[in-house]
Amino acid sequence: MPHPSSPVHASAHLHAPLRGFLAVSRRTLAIGTLALIMALVVVHDLPASATTVAAPEVELEGQELNITMASVTSKLSAPVTEERDGYDVITYSMVQWPVDPSSTVTAGFGHRSAPCVGCSTNHSGVDWTPGYGTPVHAIADGVVVARSMSDWGSYVVMQHDIDGQTVYSGYAHLVSGSNVPVGTVVSRGDVIGLIGNTGPTSGTHLHFSIIVDENTFVDPLAWLRTHVTEAWAG
Repeated sequence: MPHPSSPVHASAHLHAPLRGFLAVSRRTLAIGTLALIMALVVVHDLPASATTVAAPEVELEGQELNITMASVTSKLSAPVTEERDGYDVITYSMVQWPVDPSSTVTAGFGHRSAPCVGCSTNHSGVDWTPGYGTPVHAIADGVVVARSMSDWGSYVVMQHDIDGQTVYSGYAHLVSGSNVPVGTVVSRGDVIGLIGNTGPTSGTHLHFSIIVDENTFVDPLAWLRTHVTEAWAG
């Protein structure tokens, strides 16, 4: 599985394609002009009371204004929208930190010397050490799609729709049995497990990963600093 460290750019886009008017042939214009002249002659000969006519409704084929927004409709999250003058629409998702961001970081994203037997040299996330048994929070609304025991110890993977993009968040080395089951629909801030020391580790910590495009791990600290919208409330 690749582990590139390029940043994530995920945003909702607003498109406003405007189809042009159909070309009108010179022959059609000439016929229309002649009809208008004849109508003026007739109107000149009518009494004043007969000259008030309701304007016809004309629909020109091909003339329409379409405004579309690329967004994700999901039972898991309801994107917040803001309308400006009825045209500009901005969609964003609420995201928070999984643990207190002031917690000590013991390992960052990318290449490192393996800190223990069985530990990776290409680190796919960030490690925080706020203490054994500390609650771990869902970063956004989502659903649990994986829960198991592996090299990540006892872990949870959640799927989210964030700013129109499918994003997966991984929470590893949790206390065994504290992680929520697969299929659980979770709201932002819900506790999904407790920090533990399961699996190959150098000590108690939370390993946190962000995955985009199904299997691409990105720097979770950089991603969170870009996407977090809610201040840490504990």
